[in-house]
Amino acid sequence: MSLINLSQYNMLKVLKESIGNTKFTKKMECKLINMKKLIPFLLITVMVNFSSTAQLDYIHDNVIYKTLYPRDLKEFLISNPNVQLVDVRSPGEYSDTSRYGSLNIGRLRNSINIPIDSIEKQMSKLKSEIEKPIILYCSHSQRSRRVSKILVESGFKNVYNLNGGMSWMNQADLINFPGKKELLENSLPFKSISAEDTRTLIKEKKKLVIIDIRTVSEYKSKDTIESNNFGRIKKSINIPEVDKKIDLAKIEKYRDRDILIYDGNGALSYHVARYLTESGFKKVNTILGGIYSFIGNDKSTSAMRKELLEKTPRYKLLNVKESIDLLNSKKKVKIIDIRSSDEFNNLANRPWKKIGKLKNSVNLQPIEASLKSCEIPKEKDAIIYVYGSDEATLFCKMLSDKGYKNVYCLSTSFWSFIYTYANVPGFESIKGLMENYEGLY
Repeated sequence: MSLINLSQYNMLKVLKESIGNTKFTKKMECKLINMKKLIPFLLITVMVNFSSTAQLDYIHDNVIYKTLYPRDLKEFLISNPNVQLVDVRSPGEYSDTSRYGSLNIGRLRNSINIPIDSIEKQMSKLKSEIEKPIILYCSHSQRSRRVSKILVESGFKNVYNLNGGMSWMNQADLINFPGKKELLENSLPFKSISAEDTRTLIKEKKKLVIIDIRTVSEYKSKDTIESNNFGRIKKSINIPEVDKKIDLAKIEKYRDRDILIYDGNGALSYHVARYLTESGFKKVNTILGGIYSFIGNDKSTSAMRKELLEKTPRYKLLNVKESIDLLNSKKKVKIIDIRSSDEFNNLANRPWKKIGKLKNSVNLQPIEASLKSCEIPKEKDAIIYVYGSDEATLFCKMLSDKGYKNVYCLSTSFWSFIYTYANVPGFESIKGLMENYEGLY
């Protein structure tokens, strides 16, 4: 049996049992998959059991609590001077001292910190302000959604969830977040800058020293984990970190120069940058979100990556915006989801894995068997789009190695589609590309 999606499997199972498994060949199976009319009564049965449910936003947005985009935050604060800003992240995240370096991304000025796991115990801090507007935020606006619901159920009347959270606000430009310079603050002893600001820094600082602290194999895009091989910044030097430090002797001559430290996702660069500042280096910068932010950021483009990066894979890594453009084009695109069949069919036992799928996608896994599937186009110039998990990059590499010329890969997990349309202004149309997603929180 080939690895096909569940609805196809159920139809084929009945046919195989009636015809006889030993006589049911691979060629017959492929023909049946591609048939437009496959035994009507079987198709109806499958549709009843596996039909798509209506798509919803995050189910409590603008229903139980109100939503607020960063683009409107500055004006809202001016109009409501008595508003209370509440950061529901951990104390370490709020103070930029979390042991998880990528979570140290600053806070909103004049906010107070009430962590999600202690919100009910510390409710008294807010009860006296129960009639005032309260804006809740976190890193990605997931925890803040849950706390928003708790507060409303506790009697609060004017509760707002700030969409996107600190991760989005840090990467936003002044058009989408007009109050960015006045409203964001941090306790970092170095500068943590967005992908776009990194691009500006590289252009303006001709003597900038760019240090890639990843492993040698990652730096060379030859790592055994394919999802680590997405290139490096041009003219960067490789000094791998060891125990969250790097060899100072190798950069002593750069002590008076502007330095840019980066890794894959920003987690380790935070620690190395702090180590350098504590060692007397004055002009240290890190890339918020690491080199990945050059790909995953919705404002990133292939032209930008071509300008800044080298050693990128032969297949094309796309962020959500670029994926939308491809899927909405008039081109014929083969869409492949390589998650488990349970996730693909919304049967996973964990709620956050029940996030639907892209319309017209097929489910192929494991990778080795998938390459032999009849779902893979024979034409080497076919356009193939792959999404689902970290293994998507490995699958794309295998396709490229087989000679396929137009292979595209979602650079992050499928969850990013949901996060983007719920949190980023202008991306609501993503819902039209999805099916079988019921909404969360």
